[in-house]
Amino acid sequence: FFSTRARRSRAREARPRVRTRLSSARARPHGVGRTPTPARGLSGHASLRPNPRWKKKLRPRMTSTCVVRASAPGRDHPRVTTPRPRKIPGPRPLSALLSLLSATKDDAQKAEALDPATLAQVRIVASSPKLRTVNGDPVRAAGLGGNRNVCQPKALAPTARAHGVNYFFAYSMRDDQIGDYLDGLAELCSDPKTRKKIFVAVGTENFTDREALTAHVERCLSRLRTNYIDAFFLEYVPRGAEAEAVETIRWMRNEGGLIVGDGGRAGVDGVIRYVGASTHDRCAGSRLLRSQRNGRGFIGEEPCEEEKEKEEKEEEEEERDGGGEKTATDLDFEPCELDFLMARYNMAHVKSERTLFPLAMARDVPVVAFTTTRWNSLQREPVPELGWTEGAPPTTAECMRWALAANDAVEVVLNSAPTTEELGAWCEDWAARGDGVAMSADEVAKWRRYGELVYEEDAPFETYT
Repeated sequence: FFSTRARRSRAREARPRVRTRLSSARARPHGVGRTPTPARGLSGHASLRPNPRWKKKLRPRMTSTCVVRASAPGRDHPRVTTPRPRKIPGPRPLSALLSLLSATKDDAQKAEALDPATLAQVRIVASSPKLRTVNGDPVRAAGLGGNRNVCQPKALAPTARAHGVNYFFAYSMRDDQIGDYLDGLAELCSDPKTRKKIFVAVGTENFTDREALTAHVERCLSRLRTNYIDAFFLEYVPRGAEAEAVETIRWMRNEGGLIVGDGGRAGVDGVIRYVGASTHDRCAGSRLLRSQRNGRGFIGEEPCEEEKEKEEKEEEEEERDGGGEKTATDLDFEPCELDFLMARYNMAHVKSERTLFPLAMARDVPVVAFTTTRWNSLQREPVPELGWTEGAPPTTAECMRWALAANDAVEVVLNSAPTTEELGAWCEDWAARGDGVAMSADEVAKWRRYGELVYEEDAPFETYT
């Protein structure tokens, strides 16, 4: 008997000391799960035995390297986690606490300053069904653009949105030129709810290199933190490059897979909802408007050999099907390749009214007017020699409203406000008009006379014929 007890005592002495941790997924009565109080064995060593009253309910696991927790339902093996020391944060310096307090105060002031309920709202909207946000809201006629000649603040785009503006244009993604403006626009696009309520337009001048164009589209999506663009413009298309621009748009619609098709979803079936072009040249703009979809050439121009063969095959098929002479409906042209056209239009530059704008309306292409202030020269006091006697020069808001009211082809007018103060000034002027007419007929005639006085026929970059 004593020899048996001695062997057991020696065996217990040879065992390594271990610790246990009891774990259970359900709540335990008081004392359950705690490390049991060691009981002194016959040999004088501590015997780690759990309370026998809970022996049937609890099955402690013993390990010397890790803590074993009860397995989750449906799992074959328990989850093993390595114990980590608890991190105790140290005291923060007084400067850090003060910065936190000041940041909270500034954020509250910004939120209060951008409350739409306290700001003047731009309410005049575009009529074209293309100028709609993803959730169906009509685009406001006054849009905000980026200006590379001044450093626009980051708060500009959020402030414009608070005033009701929902059309934003960024002609490039260069951070060295409009980086702060892009940061503010990206802040709006990163909010999923806000993104559905705004119309974001971008563009590029390098539209002949398709790989570069695709890379630029990816850059736009990444920089603005969005998965789709509402409108993409081929910028400043010069005379003689119209065919290349049209071929690029056709590639974007078909092989490129960039443009959302009819009935498609933005961000799923394509990353661009609409495509357009901008130009200072009225002749280039007119030819772009005469472009046609479905592979057809420009209206009024002799088709190429491939187009002739295609038309002959279509005529032969119609004759075999028993088709008679073509009616006026059969002679309708294909839709224009452009969804939008951006053109220069202001009080001094009105020659687009003669040919460009009537053609845009006939082709169902809304016009977005830029340089509405003639590079901020219309707001300057005219020289006395001009003989202007009808009061002060126009304000920025009056220049914008004139461009919208003077011709029905114009749906959106852009302005690149340099500061939030100037932005707020023309937003308040627009808000005073409500949702009615942008400008009366008498005002339009008055500022047309002003534009004729300040226009310089021989000035560089004043006009394109």
